[in-house]
Amino acid sequence: MTRPHGTAGELRVEPFNEDAPHLRSGAAVYVHGQRYRIERARWERRSLLLRFWGLSRRAQVEPWRGALIEIAEGDLVREPGSYYVDEIVGLDVVTEEDRLLGQISDVLSTGANDVYVVTGEAGEVLIPAIASVIREIDIAGGVVRITALPGLLDESE
Repeated sequence: MTRPHGTAGELRVEPFNEDAPHLRSGAAVYVHGQRYRIERARWERRSLLLRFWGLSRRAQVEPWRGALIEIAEGDLVREPGSYYVDEIVGLDVVTEEDRLLGQISDVLSTGANDVYVVTGEAGEVLIPAIASVIREIDIAGGVVRITALPGLLDESE
């Protein structure tokens, strides 16, 4: 995700999130498990250029080529109603009629919307993560409640 830029210790970064809300001046990040603070963040074309406090030479950031820049979980900022994949995987999926379909075993990103892969006794079911299907995600309760639209489930069961 990263490579050096210029000779003054900057990194060219391609963030996963186009807005890059966590990669701002003053933010604390981790590279190879060590904590650093961003001194300056600026956009150049479609890449983000970052400079870190105390690092002013290309040789200091060269070992970071291809490294992931991470942030502490407590620093994550997210919109209400959004979830991380690791919070979703393992949740039970039940219909409005309280029929247990199984547990979410994977989350596929399709571009238009995520798709929850639900694995249960009847096999694998693909559930689109859209408002007309997903009625409730209860992380604490360990359950996702869905409305089974026509054709979504194999009705021959």
